[in-house]
Amino acid sequence: MTRRISRLAGALAAGLAWLGALAAPALAETDFASVEADPAIWRVASEGGDVYLFGTVHILPPELDWRSDVIDAALAGSDRIYFEVDALSPEAQAEMTTLIPQLGLNAPGVTLSALISEEAQANLARMAERLGAPPGALEASVNPLQPWLAGLTVAILQIQAAGYDPESGVEHRLKATGEEAGASFGYFETIEQQLRFFADMPLETQITDFEIGLAQALDDPGLLDRMVQAWAVGDTDQLDTIMNDAMRETSGDLYDVLIVQRNENWIPLIEDILESGESAFIAVGAGHVTGPQGVAALLQARGHTVERINP
Repeated sequence: MTRRISRLAGALAAGLAWLGALAAPALAETDFASVEADPAIWRVASEGGDVYLFGTVHILPPELDWRSDVIDAALAGSDRIYFEVDALSPEAQAEMTTLIPQLGLNAPGVTLSALISEEAQANLARMAERLGAPPGALEASVNPLQPWLAGLTVAILQIQAAGYDPESGVEHRLKATGEEAGASFGYFETIEQQLRFFADMPLETQITDFEIGLAQALDDPGLLDRMVQAWAVGDTDQLDTIMNDAMRETSGDLYDVLIVQRNENWIPLIEDILESGESAFIAVGAGHVTGPQGVAALLQARGHTVERINP
């Protein structure tokens, strides 16, 4: 669930407001205020302006100060900021509120409980207890949902219970900085495309992903904090291990759809930016940047010079 949520939760946290809120205790374990953050950032060689590549985390603890002098200088030198998707504008939120019920609800008479195993049903009850939800409230909230959306919903509740906040996520902060500086914005995907990456998965894949993610979230509640710590200190190897290794090993098809294919689709778009000569700051999910099939490695394989500019 931690890996899944890192790809879309920042957008969905607002779009899922129609589900209603469940009460949850604070579960945070890490003192992020004391973390000396220096997230990884790369410069991609261009004949025109500088192009920077930055891996993001969509939901973060408010107390984590992740901005660095290097990041601020890169932003100040960029005329345009690129994100995966426009998820923050009022128009995007309205579109998401319309699309999520269309793409994420089960057919009439079908419930999540009927689709998942007895073990997963028991795990869902365990998660409700951990979140402090009233008996039956969590199950009632997710039962109408297809497994992909149910998994995201439970993950959002878990992350927010740990004190994480979508408004503290990298995209929120970068958007505010860019607007203040008068930068323009570009996007690699649409809201509908991102939702369909999940909604168009075969039902069996959705069920398996939901059950594995739920079990992992219960068995290793500290995974999210470790992921954010690895990102914050720029440990890209550890970040790739946490975010992508399990998906590569247990669900190669899912990894191919959610990571590899999208990374490959973005390379021509990034090359267009490089050829245009504009100064740009490219901010996409951290799981897309690192690793042997990450955007940085793919650009290098195509002959581009990609240099990490902080330790």
